[in-house]
Amino acid sequence: MRRDYEEFLQRLNQQRLKLNMTQEELCKKLGIDQSQYSKMELGKTVVSYRILEILLNMEWDVDFLVTGKKSVRRTSELSGMIGQGAEKDRQELLSVVAWLLEQGIEKSMSDISFETKCEIEILKRRADGGNSESVLHEIRKISGIAQIPMSEKLGVNIKKYRMLEKNKKNPDAELLLRLYKETGCRPSLFLDSEKLENMIIDDLWSQTNDYIQTKILSLTEQVLWFLKI
Repeated sequence: MRRDYEEFLQRLNQQRLKLNMTQEELCKKLGIDQSQYSKMELGKTVVSYRILEILLNMEWDVDFLVTGKKSVRRTSELSGMIGQGAEKDRQELLSVVAWLLEQGIEKSMSDISFETKCEIEILKRRADGGNSESVLHEIRKISGIAQIPMSEKLGVNIKKYRMLEKNKKNPDAELLLRLYKETGCRPSLFLDSEKLENMIIDDLWSQTNDYIQTKILSLTEQVLWFLKI
């Protein structure tokens, strides 16, 4: 077993113990029997997408479990403000917010990580109506890599890769770990598609300074007012 996957299993075990949960108690929430969970925790079977999805819904930091890097899971003032807009205006509002966040991050940070650039580009694509594409497809396009080289990087055959990209197959914990190693994009982006846009906005927001945040909120408020006219 790869060392980084072993570390993921250690964090999974530590989180359960931190919450004072027995294997039996956690199994009930996951909808599996204890022997199945024991095999997962020992690395005899790979932790599935469905299990990670349930853990995320239980508000476990799945990004930390898989990568060892804690993520921001806090609703920002900006995403709260966007929620006040009409649904018919959401795409137009997202387009403005994506641009503001991109400019804000460029002014707040001297060195922008690929993960951050990736999140900005995904948000811009969603604002342009590209929400029918899978996150994996978007990341590959942003990376400028063809399907076959990407499948080789991830250690899967091209048939399985194409199914993953079309959302006909879901990545397990081991594959999400490889995706993180290759792209720097956090696992939760692949797990919570319904909240994807807000998750990205909240994460990008956390990377801007207080002065920039004040300016972005002021401009977003003006855009909301304009859209209501």
